[in-house]
Amino acid sequence: MRTIDTIFSSEVNVPLYHYTGIGSLLGMANCKSVWASSISYMNDSKEIVHACETVENVLRARIVFGQKDEEHRFLEQLIEWTKSCSKVAHTMFVFSLSEKPSLLSQWRSYTPHGKGVSLEFSPNKVNEIARFTGMRIAKCVYDDREQEEIISILVEKLLVNFRQELPAMDITDKPPSQCYYDFINQYTSDIYQVLAIIKHGAFEEECEWRLISPHIPKFGDPRLKFREGASMLVPYIELPLGDKPFFRKIILGPSQHQNLNMSGLSMFMSNQGISNELLNCQIPYREW
Repeated sequence: MRTIDTIFSSEVNVPLYHYTGIGSLLGMANCKSVWASSISYMNDSKEIVHACETVENVLRARIVFGQKDEEHRFLEQLIEWTKSCSKVAHTMFVFSLSEKPSLLSQWRSYTPHGKGVSLEFSPNKVNEIARFTGMRIAKCVYDDREQEEIISILVEKLLVNFRQELPAMDITDKPPSQCYYDFINQYTSDIYQVLAIIKHGAFEEECEWRLISPHIPKFGDPRLKFREGASMLVPYIELPLGDKPFFRKIILGPSQHQNLNMSGLSMFMSNQGISNELLNCQIPYREW
């Protein structure tokens, strides 16, 4: 069986694209970093929830055919622990990228209307960011069977470690329904990072990759920052971009004033040295 490390990529070997607005591009140039947002504040309203439901389905199938022993009890508690994860905001952060350089659904969903850009990251730049920040790299999984296989790999890892540690566990003062929560909490980052790559099949067209942070448990951690979202504060962390040029190319999305937009972006790129190539997406989409 595959190990949990094989779920993640050691490095990226294809260019990847981040869809955003020109306002965010200005911010990236000024602070020389990109922002990884809390996974609980992503566009997918079922982010983490769908993954938690998949975990529950896999675990219940194992429990039905398993013996009523300590492992059975542990898996039941893992179900409840996972269900609770779907109801709270998480201090685990992701930076989303796509294999698709110019996809109409991405322009519509992830960029401000008429002011969108797609930023091409070279494989070396993505790998550099991951190494410097300790983020894990993974391609999102949309297929139900593959999702269940990944969850099974995670559960096997937890079970192997549980069997090893069980003889030395002291659960005498723990609530019977949560007596193994301390053990589970040791693997919070592993669990959350696996959940972060499980996406609902409706988003398959996006071909998403993610840089995924470890779980950051303390709200006072200096890495945590906050920005204004559409209707709430959004927690994020900064990921330094390293040396210029930051992006291999920039693609301008559909725009009402295409020529002026191209000219302005071209001047900005030359002034800041953030990229050496600018393209027009050439998509004839109009809503103005």
